[in-house]
Amino acid sequence: MSFWNWFGFGGDDSEEALPDYSELTPAERRERRREDKLKRIEAKRKLRIEKIHAIKEKIYAVASKRKWLFFIIAGVIAAYLIIFKGMSGDGGGVIEIIKGLF
Repeated sequence: MSFWNWFGFGGDDSEEALPDYSELTPAERRERRREDKLKRIEAKRKLRIEKIHAIKEKIYAVASKRKWLFFIIAGVIAAYLIIFKGMSGDGGGVIEIIKGLF
């Protein structure tokens, strides 16, 4: 792997560096070069799409993690308010028993 490929620049090492067009007629050369160019363009397009899908999956994972974090924090705040603030109008009952345990 070359230096530039390590950072995401350049093509794959598996591709030929310079194709041999010496045995072809000029029309065949043009056609072959056109096909090679279309293959490279398609490969770049697929790579971009794969990167976009990877980023999308990461965003979904982070959002899911934050959703559950929000639910946990909201539950802790609700438990705190119920246990320590009482939230019952009569001032007694089950809430007072639970507060007595702490």
